[in-house]
Amino acid sequence: MRQWTCGTVVVLDLVGPFAGPDVLVLRRSLTTALALRSVPLVVLNARRAGEIDPEALLVIAAAGRYAREAGGRLIVAARPGAARPLDDVETRDTLEEALAELVRTKP
Repeated sequence: MRQWTCGTVVVLDLVGPFAGPDVLVLRRSLTTALALRSVPLVVLNARRAGEIDPEALLVIAAAGRYAREAGGRLIVAARPGAARPLDDVETRDTLEEALAELVRTKP
């Protein structure tokens, strides 16, 4: 997983499957990304993600709720077509669409 910024947006590139111990890495990375700004704007770029297990989906959903409660947003971009729907999580088809959405609605 790689973290980078685009202006005020923190982007996490998800690479490979997220199951078992990888879920802890995801949780830690999301916690760090959400804490970088008082109003968190985060994109999870899932273009190169493999399987995302149910526990990882719960972590992503909780991070999305936290971002909204803090006045920010979390968007999952380029969710693999075979992946399960992400309940209560915003999605966009591409990283570019997600970044444009956050820049357009920036608090």
